[in-house]
Amino acid sequence: MWRKAAAASLVAAPIALAVATGVDPALGIPEQYGIYRQHPDAVQAHSILLHWAWVLFVPGLLGLLAPIRQRGAVLARIAWIAVIVGLATFSALMANDFVLLALEQTLPDAQVQAVDEKFLAMSVTVAGWQWPGLIGWGLSLILTPIAAARGRVIDWWTAGAALLGMALYLAFAISPVPLCLLGPIVMIGAYGAAAWRLVRPRPAPAEPEPDTFGAFRRGFGQFALYAAPLSFAIGMATVPDWSGDLADSVAKPVQTQVSALFLHFAWILFVPAVLAVAARANRFTQVAAGITVLALINFSGLMVGDSADLAARQVLDAATADRVSETLGGYAAFTFGWAMPGMLLSLLGLIAVAVGAAVSRVTRWWTAALVVAGIAAFLGLGLGPIGVTGPLLLLAGFGLIARDLRRLPAPAAPAATPAPAPA
Repeated sequence: MWRKAAAASLVAAPIALAVATGVDPALGIPEQYGIYRQHPDAVQAHSILLHWAWVLFVPGLLGLLAPIRQRGAVLARIAWIAVIVGLATFSALMANDFVLLALEQTLPDAQVQAVDEKFLAMSVTVAGWQWPGLIGWGLSLILTPIAAARGRVIDWWTAGAALLGMALYLAFAISPVPLCLLGPIVMIGAYGAAAWRLVRPRPAPAEPEPDTFGAFRRGFGQFALYAAPLSFAIGMATVPDWSGDLADSVAKPVQTQVSALFLHFAWILFVPAVLAVAARANRFTQVAAGITVLALINFSGLMVGDSADLAARQVLDAATADRVSETLGGYAAFTFGWAMPGMLLSLLGLIAVAVGAAVSRVTRWWTAALVVAGIAAFLGLGLGPIGVTGPLLLLAGFGLIARDLRRLPAPAAPAATPAPAPA
């Protein structure tokens, strides 16, 4: 099931990238403010498709790395972390297009520029979001095909085509059609071939390699079961506006950014956490985990909105900043294509994965109950010191699941595939 889901993602992601690139209203136009205001529908279509392209690349590339065992494992470890931490963070940066559109539809260009420059000057946001996102994006798309070819998951020509597609995209992404489509089209072919290889793998050798990369993934997943709720707790504890007064966020800009960053990485770290649980559980849990992974990536991206809202409130008066926020919330593509499914399915998904683990006897029912209680506390208790209760309950629940996973025997190596009998 994992292979088919990853293969579908590898096919869908570059297609979404091609469409997103083709409908970009800023193609071939020098960078300037005011373009988004003239093409609001095209901007929304471009931004949501581009966001989803990078979101879908995450499970696709993770699936491409998964069959690697020992050969190519070093590159695979770097690529795997880059995909989860970097590429997922990069997808969140597409939210800035929606923010810019809301600014341009609300303010004159001079104020739009002032807010945008304030946002780009936020040191914590730049170091915590933009740098990891851009670096992780590059490492993901470069190292994953190389590691997969090194691990004999795909052919070297497929890896070369994927790298060529990335290079063409990087060179012509903002050029007019059809130049801008060269990279995505090559990537469609390359990752389509990689997807085919995933669902039609080579026969397993009689003596499989030691699964060093699998051991790394399992270990990191168990670490993430602790780290994700802990980062969540830190993010909630450092929220400056406990009373709900946004003026507190403006008064403590660094703390606001730090809180948003910890919350972002909490949801990102839940990705390897739920994958680690699902790998040892039943099919329901695996399906739930797959949906939850996509939702978590979307949910994590919403945290950059805290920094964007902070930038607006540092430049604009409260009433004008509220109008920008209301305009942003009125975009159906953003609300229904990103925000709502991200939040709703993330929280429900964490519950479903924990319950599925209990049904599969990976963990006990009272452990799953702690996760349910943690989500309920997060939703019901609000901000302030008491708001840390939910994350701490999640830490207890998922920490116990991590303990139970460590007690399970290592997965068996894949059985050797016999050679076909001669005709």
